[in-house]
Amino acid sequence: MSDIVDIAQQAEALHLQRALAAARVQHQPLIPCHRCHNCESSLPAGGLFCDTDCRDDYQRRTKRNP
Repeated sequence: MSDIVDIAQQAEALHLQRALAAARVQHQPLIPCHRCHNCESSLPAGGLFCDTDCRDDYQRRTKRNP
């Protein structure tokens, strides 16, 4: 019969496993949507950010690398 310590260890192992799996997931590439992904300004077709400052700010906030 499991005691409370065994149950806690199983829960901890499950949380650790899920956290590691989430950390391994790679970010999906950004899709051009005619809006800046940082400030929501209108953009011409194919653009992701309105300028390098917005791009850098977005990457800093989301910890994405170019």
